[in-house]
Amino acid sequence: MLGVGLDFGSRTLGRYEIPEPVRTAPGHVLLRVLEAGVCGTDRELSRFRFGVPPAGEEILILGHEALCEVVEPGGGLANGDLVAPLIRRSCQPACRSCARGRRDLCLTGSYTERGIVGLHGYFTEFAVDDASDLLPVPGALADVAVLLEPLSVVEKAVQAGLAAHPGEPETALVQGAGPIGILTTLVLLQRGLQVVVWSAESSDDPRVRLLCEAGARYTAGAPPASDLVFEATGASAPARAAFERLNPLGVLVLIGACDFPTEFPGVRMVVANQTVLGVVNGARQHFEQGAADLMKIDRRFLSGMIARRKWSELPETILSVPAEPKVVHVAGA
Repeated sequence: MLGVGLDFGSRTLGRYEIPEPVRTAPGHVLLRVLEAGVCGTDRELSRFRFGVPPAGEEILILGHEALCEVVEPGGGLANGDLVAPLIRRSCQPACRSCARGRRDLCLTGSYTERGIVGLHGYFTEFAVDDASDLLPVPGALADVAVLLEPLSVVEKAVQAGLAAHPGEPETALVQGAGPIGILTTLVLLQRGLQVVVWSAESSDDPRVRLLCEAGARYTAGAPPASDLVFEATGASAPARAAFERLNPLGVLVLIGACDFPTEFPGVRMVVANQTVLGVVNGARQHFEQGAADLMKIDRRFLSGMIARRKWSELPETILSVPAEPKVVHVAGA
């Protein structure tokens, strides 16, 4: 079967033939990929800045945001069930975090990740996963369930930010209006916070209109100081500036991964009881919370994020930055 991915020998992105996956354990489930989303991680991978193909191979099939259908059941799942795959797999032997089900907090860094590190992803027709690595998706969420993987990271970030704040935060600043920034905003509004989004889009940009209609305030100018700041631009300058946008007791959560040399304002952070933390990946509990929030968030705002395209357009989407917040490719289209 064909998949879209990377050849680490020739350092090219293309379509490659790989063997059809086979179930080899009682809990394994054969999946048909229905939809797969493209994100910044895929674009970084396509530049060969990181990523590892499966052992003994030169090809890595990309794709880690997916909605799939069970076609050969196992582990309590039935034919036709919709599922969203969890992406990270435990290191072996399992470290303390992986052993307690928190692979997102792996201590060794020797984990594998579908479509990223050591395992093929979902930009292909079929996949095999263990049922324990799949989250059942109710039919009512079928049109937005492809958002569950990025939303799981957001759920983890919001949970960590709220838990780290020693008071009762009321205001939040989200830096960036990409998919992660939009999802972070929608979740924070669900939690009852007053949210300001700072980004570079013009006021008439569709992303900005979506955020404002959802109840956030948008600015491309100087943002206000806030109790919680979520850095989701992945750019160095905004990440450095985020330290200056914290209220006393404030918490800065870094979601957009980037290397940025900076000097911590140490004395001020100590005196003001401020916190900085980073998050990556999501545990099963964050996927489950994401599904619960998808049920609550106005579907207009979720659907407004997504632009669906033909499967044949996948390479083009990976190599470019579309105007739409989240491009999703539909299998068979």
